[in-house]
Amino acid sequence: MFGPVNHSIFDTLEHDHHRVRRGPWSPYFSKQAVARLQPLLLQPLANKFCDRLAGYQSAEKPVVMTNAFADLSSDVISEYSFPQGHGNLDQSQFHGSDHHALMAFSKLSHLLKQFNWLYLVLLSIPLWITRYASPLVYQFSCQQIRLLQQANETVKQRGNPDCKETTARPSLMHTFLESDIPESEKTAEHIKREAYVAIAAGTAATTRSLTAATFHVLANPPIFERLMEELKEAMTDQDSELNLQQLEQMPYLTAIWYETLRISSAASQRLQRVFPDDALQYKQWTIPAGTPVGMTGLHIHDNEDIFPDHYTFKPERWLPLQTEGQRLLKYLAAFGAGSRVCIGKELAKAEFMTTCATMFWRFGRQMQLFDTERERDIDTKHDYFNAAPSVRSNGLMVFFNKK
Repeated sequence: MFGPVNHSIFDTLEHDHHRVRRGPWSPYFSKQAVARLQPLLLQPLANKFCDRLAGYQSAEKPVVMTNAFADLSSDVISEYSFPQGHGNLDQSQFHGSDHHALMAFSKLSHLLKQFNWLYLVLLSIPLWITRYASPLVYQFSCQQIRLLQQANETVKQRGNPDCKETTARPSLMHTFLESDIPESEKTAEHIKREAYVAIAAGTAATTRSLTAATFHVLANPPIFERLMEELKEAMTDQDSELNLQQLEQMPYLTAIWYETLRISSAASQRLQRVFPDDALQYKQWTIPAGTPVGMTGLHIHDNEDIFPDHYTFKPERWLPLQTEGQRLLKYLAAFGAGSRVCIGKELAKAEFMTTCATMFWRFGRQMQLFDTERERDIDTKHDYFNAAPSVRSNGLMVFFNKK
């Protein structure tokens, strides 16, 4: 989809090879692992994020929340992947540069799918040329250089007792190096490719879901009031923090998560799958073995027979979770399914729940939409593999009124 194949877990074609490459990732992104890291990583970053929002509130400046969520998401997944994250939340302004670089590259996805050799050509162009000739390619190339530098440092630390991690939070790349995958896949270049997969997916998907949820909650007062009431019941005081188990026991927040995934899928492209051994039978049609089959999840999520009034953001459609929610979950295709289901779905859910609960509890009644239109800034208008709003969009903007 984005250039050469078999370079990372994302573009590995052969099923057995994919299973080997996926092995080190699975325990690190398991529900148990995410629950352990939620108070160590997700909650502290959500608190830092809210502290930054408070700075904009004091300065009486509107916030481009798309950039803000992008910086938060990038910090989460980069700290999850490497011993040190990108530190976007330490900058003076929200900038969303990692997300902008990803979306710049994503815009080339259709071209690179047909002419994958262009990927290496683009990376071979000197930075001083792309900086002026193609700022989008320049952003992506700079990101690749930074990731390779981090990967080199991680590989150098391998086996050095003086460089062992001293925190309670291991990194994905160290876990990767200590796994039993072949040594040929433990080079800095390969680590960089795998890190990019994690950072790209972890930044784009969560940025989109947090952006969409924030808009729809603020644009619909009954939804906002119901969420605030649920938070009021769960929180003991203004500084309360909930662990992942407590967050997942909040039915309305969980329903908002499901409805956000339905109405604003991060991946809009068809995700092809191949059954290599036998023919598949679909109704009266026989699909020969080895035939790529795929569709976009948007066709399911917008199906009126499954989700009536599909254009309306309606968390209530998922309630009660134990009955109606379970029935509808089989139609939720935001993370794919099967052996190639998105490996980071538990992290995405935990980050979403932690951020929404922290942000709305701290600022909820002071938040106000600013110069934001659903059709222009929120709805999917372009398919760059990653879903994107109108080219006229400046992102979701929110003004934080003083208390």
